[in-house]
Amino acid sequence: MATPREAATDGTVPALPGPLADAYGRRWRSVVDRWASRPGSTLATLGPAGTSSHLTAAFLAERHGLRIELSDTFDAVLAALVERRVDQALVPSAYQGLTRFHWHRDLRLDAYFAQATPEYGIAAQPDRDPDPADGRLSVAALWEVRRIYHDLAPPALRDRQVRWVDADSTQHAAEILAHGGADLAVTNAPGVHRHALRWVARRPGAEIVWTLFGRRGDQTSREPE
Repeated sequence: MATPREAATDGTVPALPGPLADAYGRRWRSVVDRWASRPGSTLATLGPAGTSSHLTAAFLAERHGLRIELSDTFDAVLAALVERRVDQALVPSAYQGLTRFHWHRDLRLDAYFAQATPEYGIAAQPDRDPDPADGRLSVAALWEVRRIYHDLAPPALRDRQVRWVDADSTQHAAEILAHGGADLAVTNAPGVHRHALRWVARRPGAEIVWTLFGRRGDQTSREPE
């Protein structure tokens, strides 16, 4: 069965060491076989629509007949999986709380794969620049992507003090900015388009590792480690 990385590119995937490649393949065969035997299996991840997590889940759903359930936080995703309201959870490796999934006694890492995110960057309202007279900028962002701001900030903004406005997702950050709750936001391309924002600076998406978690004892967990 093709993995998401293989299905997304026309090239070949670099060879993995034998034991690692075997383990990787076994996990994917087990997951894909389960999806085929249970049409409409539910995959939970972070919403709202347009987050990088949602786009990756949609990529899998389109190819394997899955249903997607979006949650406001990964805490809610974890709870939905543990309480058996969904079949699996999709979590990016960049999420700072990922260890709670790894170490939960009732969960198991079913599979993992690499997939690129959309463009990310710094966005502003379409008709307003940050006030140059105010030395401090308010920036809405997920904790995990704050570094993008420091990497991309243009010279006019680079030396200004930042007050962070916590956001639950890239889409939430864009929404905060659109509603006047921040001067700038770190968001992705869907967030910019959805809220009619403009880019101040942007960068191509990053290829990151995505993890699929299921519950111990479920069918996908019968594969040997």
